Amino acid sequence: MPRVVAAPMCLEQTISYNLSGWQLFLFCVVLPILLSLTGLWIARRIIPSHYLNQNHDVTGPFFSTLGTVYGIFLAFIVSTTWQAFSTTQSNLVQEARFLGNIYFTTNAFPEPVRGNLQHLLIEYRDSLIKGEWQTMERGEANPKTSELLKKIGYAYMNYRVTDPAVGPFLQESIHMLSAMTGLRASRIDDSSSGLLPVLWCVLLLGAVATIGFSFLFEARNFKAQAVMTVLLTGVISMTFFTIINLDFPFTGVTTISPEPIEHLEMK
Repeated sequence: MPRVVAAPMCLEQTISYNLSGWQLFLFCVVLPILLSLTGLWIARRIIPSHYLNQNHDVTGPFFSTLGTVYGIFLAFIVSTTWQAFSTTQSNLVQEARFLGNIYFTTNAFPEPVRGNLQHLLIEYRDSLIKGEWQTMERGEANPKTSELLKKIGYAYMNYRVTDPAVGPFLQESIHMLSAMTGLRASRIDDSSSGLLPVLWCVLLLGAVATIGFSFLFEARNFKAQAVMTVLLTGVISMTFFTIINLDFPFTGVTTISPEPIEHLEMK
């Protein structure tokens, strides 16, 4: 059998998986603000004041255009990321419904098949809550949960219908099991799928250009300009912080809980 080599984590995954919520906030928001203030202070020291004042008429329109284009791109990325996050939530609710419906249809099966399937389904639900949600924090499936899902599938495959009335329930159960398996695969994939590196390059370069361009303006009061720089950098940085948290919906401060699965009545 060929050896499967795990793909290396990108920088966004490494940051999200290894930093706590407040550490991520410091890295994504506080650090850029400090860097931008340092950049502003250096720019005011090395760029002559008269040069900045002479070029305000030219710098202003360029900065306005750059800010508008970058703002539209940033809004598009946030909107797309939020839609993906919402889709993951909706898929989880649907996955829980399939699991509950599969358990309910087992009541149509005779013993000992019914008891075996219900036991496996309950064990699978508990493994999701107590095992898989912890491994998904690092974008990984839980091996025990995967094994239980295989056992459930084999139990249906090996069942031979002797009562014609059970046939439709078996067919519907297999259909729902297939759909639930697909939703689980999507959930695990969503737990490790971040923004494309090329998009992050555009976001970061755009942020550097926008914030750096603001250094070409000079307010008479340095403190006032420092406050404006903090606000500009803070808004952009908070957007990055939001994108990273939404990109990995089972990690960080915006974690999706297994509540829909926990509320299933399976006894």
